[in-house]
Amino acid sequence: MAARLIQRCSRLLAAARSFQASPVSILSECPRSCPPPLPLASPLHTSAPCRYTDSLPALKQKASGQSEKDFVAVIQSASTAEELLQISTEHGKNANRAAAIINQIAKVTDGNKVAAVVNDKRFGELLSTVNRQIQVIWNARLVGLLRSLHLLQLDNKNLFLRSVETEVRWRLRKFSIELLGRLARVIVPCAQTEEQKVLVLDLAKTVELRWTEVRDTKTLVNVIYSLSQVSKTLLERMEDKVLEFAELFTPEESRTITMALAAQNCRSLPILRALSFHLVQRNMDLSSAVIIDLLYAYAKLNFSQQQVLQKMASDLLPKVPELSSREMSGCIRSFSSLRYLNLPLCEAIAQACLERSPSLTPAQLSSIILSFAHLNFLPSQQEEFFTMVVQRLSSELDSLSPPLLVDLVWSLCVLQLVTPDFLQKALEPQIYNQFMGNANKPTNYSLKLTQINATAQLECPEYRGPLIPLSLLSASSPPAGGSNLSALQTDIRNVLLDVFPAKETCAFSRKTVYGHHIDAEFIYDSENKPLALRNFVDPHVLHSSGTDALPEGARRFAVKSWEFSNYCLRTKDLTGVYALCRRHLRAAGFLVVEVPFYEWQDLKSEWQKSAFLKDQIKKVVAEEMSL
Repeated sequence: MAARLIQRCSRLLAAARSFQASPVSILSECPRSCPPPLPLASPLHTSAPCRYTDSLPALKQKASGQSEKDFVAVIQSASTAEELLQISTEHGKNANRAAAIINQIAKVTDGNKVAAVVNDKRFGELLSTVNRQIQVIWNARLVGLLRSLHLLQLDNKNLFLRSVETEVRWRLRKFSIELLGRLARVIVPCAQTEEQKVLVLDLAKTVELRWTEVRDTKTLVNVIYSLSQVSKTLLERMEDKVLEFAELFTPEESRTITMALAAQNCRSLPILRALSFHLVQRNMDLSSAVIIDLLYAYAKLNFSQQQVLQKMASDLLPKVPELSSREMSGCIRSFSSLRYLNLPLCEAIAQACLERSPSLTPAQLSSIILSFAHLNFLPSQQEEFFTMVVQRLSSELDSLSPPLLVDLVWSLCVLQLVTPDFLQKALEPQIYNQFMGNANKPTNYSLKLTQINATAQLECPEYRGPLIPLSLLSASSPPAGGSNLSALQTDIRNVLLDVFPAKETCAFSRKTVYGHHIDAEFIYDSENKPLALRNFVDPHVLHSSGTDALPEGARRFAVKSWEFSNYCLRTKDLTGVYALCRRHLRAAGFLVVEVPFYEWQDLKSEWQKSAFLKDQIKKVVAEEMSL
C-alpha cells in the first residue's frame, strides 16, 4: 500500500511540474494523500499524466499482438520438424516463441522421429531459452508446453520437464478454470513420479475450491474425466454441474463422462439418468464408437434404461455390417449383461456371424454365443447357425482355455444346441477338476459345470459319459437362500406355511444336484393330498433321507419364484439360465409351480396370495393331465 501511495504521489508531482502548478495548489487539492514536496538534489523524473500512460501498454500489446499473429501463421505453415527447427534459429530467442515452436514440433513429429528431434542441438537451445525465461511464458502456452514435452517422450526426471512442472505448480492459482481443466487432461495420465503426483493433488484441491467457476461443457468434461478418480469430493460437487449442463452435452461428451464414471465404478444415478434422457430426446444419430463405449459403461455400472437402450440398438442396427468382429462381440455382450433383448439387432449379428465366420476368432464367436445364451435367443436361421458353430469350433475345442470351453458348452446347453462331443469335452476330469470343489476358483464355473452335467443326464440320452462325481457336486452346490431370502421368497414361504400346516409335507430352500435350487417342494398323492417328504427317495438332492418310491399317481411339485432380474428387460421372457433351470426341473420329474413377481405384486391380502398359489398348483396339474 505504501509503495502504491508513493507512486501515485510521484505521478501527481510530475504532472504538477509539467502543468506548472504550484505546490500550494497541489497541497490544497490533496492535503491527506500528498506530503509536502521535498527539495531534490537532482531533477525529478517526469512522466506523462496517468490518463495517458494507461493507454501506452495497450498500444504496445496491440503492436506485439500483430507480430505474434504473423509468427503463429509462420510456424503453423511448417509441415516438418526440420522446418520448425530452422525457424527457431531466427525466432527462438524469445521464451514465448520458443514454447510455441516446441508445441508445433510435438504436433507434426512422427513417433518414430521423436528421438532424432529431441537430440537435435537446436531443440536443446529452445529448451534452454524456455528454462531461462520461463517466468514470462503465457499461461496457456505453458500448459501446452507441458503437454508437448510429454508427447515428445522426455524422461520424467528431465531437468527441463521438471522446471516446467514446477512453474506450472507455482501458477496454479493464477490459471483460469478452463486452463485448469486442460492441465488436468495433460498431467493426470502422465503422473508417475512423486513430484507429478503432488502436482495432481494440488491441481485437484485448486479445482475443488473453484468448482463453481465452471461455465462450459468442455471444462466440465475435462475435470470429471481426469480428476474424478483423484477426488471423490470433487465428483460429488460436479454432479450439480452435470445436471446443469446435461442438455448441452454432445454425444461424445456424454460418452466421456459416462466412461469416467465407469472407470472408477461410480454409479451416479442422477448423472446417468440425465445424460440418458437428453440422448433420447435429441434427434441425433449416435456413431457406433459412441454406442459401444456407452454400452460398456452402462453394463459395468449395471444401469438399464429401456428408452436409451432402444435408441442405441436402433442406431446400431444399420451399422452392423460395418462393425469389426471385436466391436460386434463387445456390443452384444454389453446388451446381454443389461438383459436387453432386441430381436432385429440379434438377428443382424447372427447373420453377420454366418457371413464372416472365417474371420471370427474362436473367442469372439464363443462370446457371441454366450451373449445369445444369456438372452435365451435363437436365430431364425437356427440350423444354419448351429451348423456353422459346429464346423467352426469342433476342431478348435482343444485350443480353447478351460474357462472359455465351459462358457461355450454351457451356452450350447442353454440354447439346446449341444452335442455329445461338446459335453464329453467339457466333462473330462482334467477340465472339471480345475473348478469343482475348489473354493479358490470362481464358483460361477463350478455352477456352470454342474448344469452341463445335468444337461447330459436329463436332456441328452445318447450321452455315455463321463459325468461329474456326486462328491464334487456336493462340494460345489449353489447356495439355497437361507437367511438371504428376497421379499418375494419370504412372502411365498409364509403363505405355504399356511397352505401346508404339517411341517413334514413341505420343504423349503432345497438344493439339487442339477445346479439349481427350488424355493419349496411338496408331494401330492393321486387324490391331491400332501404326503410326508421324508418317507420317499429324493434322487434330485445331494443326500436323500427317504427309502420308499413314490406311490402310483403321486406327483412331485417344485415352487419356483421368478424375480425381476430373472427376466429380460421389460419382458416376460426368462433369461437363459432360468429357462434352463425350468427345463431341468421338468425333465427331472417336477411339476413346476411358477410365481412371477409381476403377478405376485398385485396381490394385496394373504387370502389372495394363498388362493393364487392354490390356483397355480391346480393349473400345473391340469396341464400335466392334458399331455
